[in-house]
Amino acid sequence: MKKLISIFYLVGITVSTMTAAEKVVWTGNEPISWNTEVYAGTQFETPSGIFAGLQKDHIIRVTVVPGMDKPQYVMTYKAGDSWSWTDLAITIKDSILSYTVEADAIATEIADRGLIFRGQGYNITQITVDDLLPDSVPSVDPQPGDTTIVPVDPSLPGTYEKILWQGDSAISWNAEAYAGGEFETAADLFAGLQLNDTIRVYTAEAIEGAQYNLTYKAGASWEWAALNTTVENGVIRYVVESSAIAQEIAERGIIVRGQGYHMTCITVTAHPQDTITPVDPQPTDSIDLTGLVETVLWTGNAAISWNSEEYAGDKLDTRSISETLFAGLQENDIICVTYAEAAADAQFGLQYKAGDNWSWTNLNYQLSTINSQLLYRVASDEMAMLIADRGLVITGIKYHATKISLFTPETEGVEHLQKDNAPATKFIEDGQLYIKYKGTKYNVQGAKLR
Repeated sequence: MKKLISIFYLVGITVSTMTAAEKVVWTGNEPISWNTEVYAGTQFETPSGIFAGLQKDHIIRVTVVPGMDKPQYVMTYKAGDSWSWTDLAITIKDSILSYTVEADAIATEIADRGLIFRGQGYNITQITVDDLLPDSVPSVDPQPGDTTIVPVDPSLPGTYEKILWQGDSAISWNAEAYAGGEFETAADLFAGLQLNDTIRVYTAEAIEGAQYNLTYKAGASWEWAALNTTVENGVIRYVVESSAIAQEIAERGIIVRGQGYHMTCITVTAHPQDTITPVDPQPTDSIDLTGLVETVLWTGNAAISWNSEEYAGDKLDTRSISETLFAGLQENDIICVTYAEAAADAQFGLQYKAGDNWSWTNLNYQLSTINSQLLYRVASDEMAMLIADRGLVITGIKYHATKISLFTPETEGVEHLQKDNAPATKFIEDGQLYIKYKGTKYNVQGAKLR
């Protein structure tokens, strides 16, 4: 990282701060009180629609004026099918209440149902939403080979957004409906692109119902394949999902397509290796479950989607099932995710939360379409500890996750238990994996416990 920064100074780069897009959604003067004898006021429910478009990680900020010593602040939303009032975890500093939206479901419910402010002894005067995206692309005029950059994403120190292209190109796949065309980048625009880098395409002048699409040329046939993007506040965002895709984009570029908007800028954010744990290396051996005992950790039916508009669903974070689901996980254990109802063009993914910033990082799993399974052999004790502590994220599109299992290969300490071919069974107790053999309990290393 030090070498990277020193290069910036050598080429004379000017680094400027990219401001976040904070939008005022309400102003007024509402006194808050749940005891009118102590402070004149009432609870306040926000007007309908002011949180339209709210998403996970957006920050809601509320300006308050304390009216008494030790005011009490409560921010509530209506959660779940029962619309039960649920308090949110807020921070208070300099008369500002702040809440960072913790989940997609909470964002949707606040957008649809609003917030309720309760407590005692204060007035609300303003509510804003900060989406943490730039209001506009910095005004620069990069030349070929220019390395102009701007800091981006304060949650990941040392990450930079590099401007690759600026201009104005109308995008349309139906010229009769909207004047424009497709835009294909130069082949070397993304030279050096790597796994987990983020490509952003900034847009403007979008018509109602605009459609956004990023495509690359995949495989030996160079077939156009859509990238799994998100679109927020006019910014198309794609996080590179595999080293193979990174290489193909670096060699072949991308095509910006869709309908009814102008593209104005393309950037890439490269995540330094000192802030992102490298992806687990591709296993060289084929995973064989023959003869191994299955320990079922979870069963259910979770629709998986990273694009809910295309397919109803969401990712599945195992911590939402249990924070101790993978307790006792060890190197060489095999995690198995069984899937069902997969569409012909289903896409699969397993991720863990890497590094100090818990960045979602892809795992190189083995896909068994015959048995409908995603298999991952834990590469190291360090990886086992991270997954046990932080869980696993099941991602992709157009399939359902129905079961999560654990297979523990026999070790020298366990094999001696099975020399007479008597059955041994595995079970979970208090979040730990054990083996029972002839009524005796052993740990996974084969040590007798009782």
